[in-house]
Amino acid sequence: MCRSLLAPLFVGLGAAIASVAVVLWGWPDVSSLLSVLLRNLVSPGMSVDDFRGSLAILGGVVLCPENGSMTGFQATANDAILGDLQALEPNWRWSLVSGADEVRPFIYSGQPLQSAWLTRVRHSAGLQAVARRDTPLVSFFFVLTGNIQISDRRARTLLSILPNHLASVRTAAGDRISIQDQSSWLALHISEQDLRRSFEDLTGTPYMQEFVLPLTHYSNDSPQGLYQTLRQAQRDLASSSEEVRSMLGKAYQQLALVKLFSNAPRNLVATYRQSNSGDVPARLLKAEAFMRANLTAPLTIEDLAVFAGCSPRELQRLFLTNRGRTPMGVLCNYRLAAAHGAIKEGRVQSITDLALSLQFSNPGRFSALYKAAYGLKPSLVLRFAHSEE
Repeated sequence: MCRSLLAPLFVGLGAAIASVAVVLWGWPDVSSLLSVLLRNLVSPGMSVDDFRGSLAILGGVVLCPENGSMTGFQATANDAILGDLQALEPNWRWSLVSGADEVRPFIYSGQPLQSAWLTRVRHSAGLQAVARRDTPLVSFFFVLTGNIQISDRRARTLLSILPNHLASVRTAAGDRISIQDQSSWLALHISEQDLRRSFEDLTGTPYMQEFVLPLTHYSNDSPQGLYQTLRQAQRDLASSSEEVRSMLGKAYQQLALVKLFSNAPRNLVATYRQSNSGDVPARLLKAEAFMRANLTAPLTIEDLAVFAGCSPRELQRLFLTNRGRTPMGVLCNYRLAAAHGAIKEGRVQSITDLALSLQFSNPGRFSALYKAAYGLKPSLVLRFAHSEE
């Protein structure tokens, strides 16, 4: 069992490794140091890539090496609950709601898939927490009993997830979460980069804006539903041998994302697509069609505005209102998506030539934008694509 007293041990181990590395080889880059630390914290049967979605949190998840799976805890005493939660969810500054009952044991369990992971909580104590830092994660919460409220500090909005409802959550520094006593839930966590990459690969559609699921009713008794798929994943992974666990995790992550993007629950994609069409102004759609037809041509916002039949200022307003970003930002996303598709299909010989053909005048800047969007350097993705031919 992973207890809060292990945290100092991990810190000490990390400091020792870092000190030796500096003496022998000088200051390493951050990603190299994280890889060294992670390899000393996970069991031999696990891949560093299995947790790449959590690396960017810099301590947002504590990995406890017990048979290659993320562990959990069961506790009744309030101080034990807080200690264990702080060890497993350190990006939140946890506190107990005054007068919370100590009746039923608080049960927390977690399970990695491929780059995503699952957490399940039963009989939560009444809790409040404040996020310490921004995280590049998207979490999908299925609430079974009780209530979870998330306060977005920047948007000044409050999301209340009721029983038999699902919603996506992104966390930024200063956001607050309030959990009703005796709440139970299941959550799927995945990095924004992995979500974007999977969305484009599975749907063939460019990821033009954040995939946001508003409060949505789901059925927890449908055998084909996303919730039951995730529950079955937990059961199968918990009982599987170390040899097959990584393959199962990869398969279940793919299946869960297919259901998320397609038909389970059935109204999810309808909700998402409605936000991308429907009442979207015709001038904006016309500008986007012009972008898609001219990805390799040099375009300015004036060119887009002329084709759409409005002023550059008006076009800017339409995109910020409906897409959450500028017209040139959307065009950049279209070009990145086109580059990603070409690289994955092995239709590219030179990253520099690809960048220049898509109007990225600085190949280094293109690589940085691509990595920010998809989590890997384009040269590395291209190497994988060619090795599979």
